[in-house]
Amino acid sequence: MSDDLLKNAMEKLQELTGNNINLDSLIPKDIYSSVQMMIASLGQQAWVLMGMQTNPLTEAFEKDLKQAKIAVDCVTALTEIIKPHSDGQQQLELETLKQNLQLNIVNLMQKQ
Repeated sequence: MSDDLLKNAMEKLQELTGNNINLDSLIPKDIYSSVQMMIASLGQQAWVLMGMQTNPLTEAFEKDLKQAKIAVDCVTALTEIIKPHSDGQQQLELETLKQNLQLNIVNLMQKQ
């Protein structure tokens, strides 16, 4: 990541947290938390790459369905791996995210 992007990301994070960044909350406590954070990150990237949300760093809409498809496939695979280690509410949230991403990427790719 370039220094400018990292600086911009840190400024956005500070803006969102009111300059009260608790680094402990950003560090996963175990592998399950790490995987869930990766799923959330990949899901966010998928929405951006599908052109359905603005890139939080550039504040612009971007569209790259090839990369979005990879992000969706990763979310799908990681969801299936982590689901047995999640409680009922987490499983429901993971399944909902996975299905929403899959439906949207298929719809967008069919329109190409």
